[in-house]
Amino acid sequence: MAAAPAPSDPAAMAITSLVSEASLTALRRNRGSGRAVADRTAAATTAVAAPLAKRLADALVRPGVYWLFHSWRLFGYGFILPPLLALRPVKTLLGLLAYGAVHRQRWWQVAVHKALGYGASRRHRIVNPSRHLIRDDKRYLWSLHPHSILADGWHSVVARNVDAFDDEGNGPPTIGRKIALCFAPVIQHVPVHQEMYRDKCGAADKASLVRWWNTPDTDPALIPGGFAEAVFADAGERRYEYAYIKDRKGFVKICIEEGKDIVPCYTFKSTWMYHNPGFLRGLRARLSQKLSIGLVAIIGRMGTSMPLTDDTTTVVFPPFEASRYKVAQLDEAHGAYMEHLETHFDLNKSKYGMDGVQLVFVGRDFKDDDSVARALRRIGILSRQVVKSSEEGQSQRYAHLEAHSQATYSRFEGVPVTPSFAHRCKQQQ
Repeated sequence: MAAAPAPSDPAAMAITSLVSEASLTALRRNRGSGRAVADRTAAATTAVAAPLAKRLADALVRPGVYWLFHSWRLFGYGFILPPLLALRPVKTLLGLLAYGAVHRQRWWQVAVHKALGYGASRRHRIVNPSRHLIRDDKRYLWSLHPHSILADGWHSVVARNVDAFDDEGNGPPTIGRKIALCFAPVIQHVPVHQEMYRDKCGAADKASLVRWWNTPDTDPALIPGGFAEAVFADAGERRYEYAYIKDRKGFVKICIEEGKDIVPCYTFKSTWMYHNPGFLRGLRARLSQKLSIGLVAIIGRMGTSMPLTDDTTTVVFPPFEASRYKVAQLDEAHGAYMEHLETHFDLNKSKYGMDGVQLVFVGRDFKDDDSVARALRRIGILSRQVVKSSEEGQSQRYAHLEAHSQATYSRFEGVPVTPSFAHRCKQQQ
């Protein structure tokens, strides 16, 4: 029987070394495999935990930010300032001064925009089926309809897009160009609104519109219906949609004078976001325009400023060619614009949840016939409203519209034309 090799035997030493190396390699593999398993387990845990944490944060934090966004954009802070001034006058005044010092700083505007955009609903959207009709080498006036309580659907979309009104941005989604909102000069200092629109907001006079057209890349936008139109926004009204532009010809005249076309944008169901009392609408509308504030009562979910619905869609309609008219044809152009708006409202209303709703054009001659108005007339508080109109002037206007109505949309192949707007106006008289 052969004796076992001595430890000093070279062959034995080689075998021992190989065995040791193999053991160490196996041990390293096991350790590496264990670390890989641990890493995969940690990654899987993170992948599960991150969405859970986000969902938890959304459930706990977003409702509060959602409330803050809708409350403050509708000037809810106005209800807390008087008691704060009464109870803590010095601290409140210091807070107002601090806001005044930082509110036009870009870092502040972006931070507030991001914070409030986190709470804004994701259901509001903009679609632009007319993109191919809007030329990149032309400048336009963008008209937003309806005013609703306060451009509600439009504002919610802007809140979610931080760069929509940024100097380096490309405008609101699907628009494809920078937009400046021409509402009122004070909007640059109104909390929440100025954080959203920043430097791209201001007055709605001709000089302001022209100033934006003179920039390299920014078009002006306005709401022709104004504060008066806000009075007619009511979630309880599901038969009619009101456009307070029957007497509003100024925006059309400016476009004729400057050779610009108009791109209407309509936000469907934005007037259904809040209840608003329907009494004395004509009187309240006229006063709203004089006072430059909407005389509305905002009644949302459970009586708060939370909207009754977030399901709104802003649709970009084809451009209206105001530039092909002369100022002497202002009445004809204005009537043709209303017909253009009504035609495309009718073409889209079924698709965006307003099937069966009729668009009605109203103005200063709107006669209040609700129970409150009738009661006030009976006791002599509200004088009887007499609407004076020139039959000859109306006949001429209808003749212009009748001649224009069938030719207005001939360039849009396959787009049907609704029954003549002028003909329906005649029937209503």
